Parts: sequence; C-alpha cells; structure tokens
Amino acid sequence: MVVVTKVMVPLEVRKGLKSRISGHFGRAPYYAVIDMSGSDVKVDFIENPRSSGCRPGEYAVVSGINYVVVRGGIGIRALDLMRRHGIKVVEVGGETLEDVIKEFRSGSFREYLGEGCPGEHH
Repeated sequence: MVVVTKVMVPLEVRKGLKSRISGHFGRAPYYAVIDMSGSDVKVDFIENPRSSGCRPGEYAVVSGINYVVVRGGIGIRALDLMRRHGIKVVEVGGETLEDVIKEFRSGSFREYLGEGCPGEHH
C-alpha cells in the first residue's frame, strides 16, 4: 500500500518551486498542496480559499491534509481546529516551497509548539 502525505504550505507568491513561504498561515494569498507518495511529488496551487467563503484551516480539514506548514504566525482557531482533526502543524527552516519539499524528504521539519496568534487580523 502506498502512503500519501498531503502537505499544505502558505505562500506569498505563486512561482512554482521558488515560491516564498508566507509569514502567516491564514493570510497567505496562495497555498501549495503537496501530495507526496514515495519519491513522487505532485504540487497544486490554490488561491486563499477565503475568497470562496472557506477559511484555510477548514479547507485543510475537508481536503484531507496531513501536515500544515507555518513559518511565523497562525491563528488560535485555525491551530485548534487542525490539532483537533489530527493535522500536524510543523515549522520549517527554509524559505521556499522547494526547501519545504527537501525538509519533508529528510524529516528535518519540527512540530509547531506555539499557541497561535490571538484575535482577528484584517
């Protein structure tokens, strides 16, 4: 059986593997959804689902995401929602989507231990 890992990464811009990771999960203009199974990697790009009335954390839950990457902030409600649904929230050291893929392949990412950002951002 092939195990597929789905990773959601917030992005500042949409430039393929050179896309820079956004500093705040819920406010990113774009996301990459990475499907990794063995050595196969498939990347889809989406706009922030808020434009369709779905919060990014809710999108992660309904899309079967296994891991969400943060590199900076994430809202308390999104963090709580993902943790309750078994989605692992992890931090990475790299700055680009390519770096994230390398860190997942090597296992060098780490669990996000923060408590999230309080309040609404506009």
